[in-house]
Amino acid sequence: MRDYFDFKKLKLVSVLTYAGSLPFIIAAILMYWDLERFSLFGDVEKIINSYGLIIVVFIAGSHWGLSFQLSRNHQIFLKILSNFLTLLIFAAYVWFTNIPFQIWLILTLFILLGLDYWLYFKGINSQEYVLMRLIVSIIVIISLYVVFSS
Repeated sequence: MRDYFDFKKLKLVSVLTYAGSLPFIIAAILMYWDLERFSLFGDVEKIINSYGLIIVVFIAGSHWGLSFQLSRNHQIFLKILSNFLTLLIFAAYVWFTNIPFQIWLILTLFILLGLDYWLYFKGINSQEYVLMRLIVSIIVIISLYVVFSS
């Protein structure tokens, strides 16, 4: 019975995670077609940057929560790193305008994916979850690159 509930939980997480990548894909398509601004929604790049900021903070926050399952030293490391990444991406969004924000998002998403792999090797994340995160991260990073290069 437990396996059934674990499967349902993983399926829900997968659906929500893939759905979370849709705004990045839509933004990449719109930017590729030079549809950069809509009167109803506004600037596509600004919207996707805000959404990317939210996603990075969400993932970093989930890592902070997962840190409680680690040993004391690893717990402190993960809490500090997740807080640092949150503050860094916020600072990049607000102040660090000399580097395009999509580059900051891409770099931060790579670090967060690396942390998910680290959590997998620590026995916290499942192989299925890490594989899903890898696929979604590739989709999002390619989409952000298209937004950046458009």
